[in-house]
Amino acid sequence: MNAPLPARANALFDPQNALAPRWSSVESMPVVSAYGPNDRAIAQVVGIGDASARRRTGFKGPAAAAWLQQQSVPIPAQPNQWTPLAAGGLVARLGRTEYLIEDAGGEAVCARLDALPIPPGVYPVLRQDAALVLTGSRAGDLLLQTCSIDFAALDAAARPVLLTSMVGVGVTLAVEAREAARRYRIWCDGTYAAYLWTTLVDVARDLGGGPIGLEALELG
Repeated sequence: MNAPLPARANALFDPQNALAPRWSSVESMPVVSAYGPNDRAIAQVVGIGDASARRRTGFKGPAAAAWLQQQSVPIPAQPNQWTPLAAGGLVARLGRTEYLIEDAGGEAVCARLDALPIPPGVYPVLRQDAALVLTGSRAGDLLLQTCSIDFAALDAAARPVLLTSMVGVGVTLAVEAREAARRYRIWCDGTYAAYLWTTLVDVARDLGGGPIGLEALELG
C-alpha cells in the first residue's frame, strides 16, 4: 500500500516502498513502521532503519556556541563529539564551530531555533539530510565492509562523531553506546540516500540482517 502524499518528501520512499512495508507518518513525512514481524529479531543482528523524519537544523560560526547555549541547547565539550537533548535527539559538534541539531519532536528545538533572529557571527546551515540508523551485534561487521575506519577502536562512551565515507558516499556518523550493542547514526545528502540505503541493506542481508522499521529502532 502506498503512503499518502506527504508534506515532507522522504528520499528513501521508493526503495523502501518496493518492499511493501507498513507505513505511518512522523513530522509530516512518511516513515516505515515495520517491514514484518521479524523486525525486532533482525535489529538484534544487524538492522538498517530510516530516521529521516526527525527535524534537523544547523549553525556554524565563531559565535554559534555561545548563542546556542543562550537558547538552552547543550554544547559538546570537544569537536567531533555529540551530546543528547533532554527530550530526545542530539547535538553533534562537527569540527570546532559547526553544530548539527536533531530533535525528537517533543520540544521542537529545531523549529524554535529556526524561528529566532540570527546574531552576527552565527550562520545557519541548511540540513536536508537523510538519516539512517545501524543497529545490532553485527553492525561492526557491516562497517568493516563499507567504511575504512576501525569503529571497534573508538570509545563509544565518549560519543564520537566522524565525517567519513561509506561505499563512496560522504556521511556524518555518530557512535552511540548501548547496553546490548553499539548503535550508529548516519546522515548523508538526500541525493545519495537511496543508493546508500540499498547498498547497506544488501550487506546487512549477507550478515543475516536487513531493513527494519521505526518501531524496532527504539530511538530516544
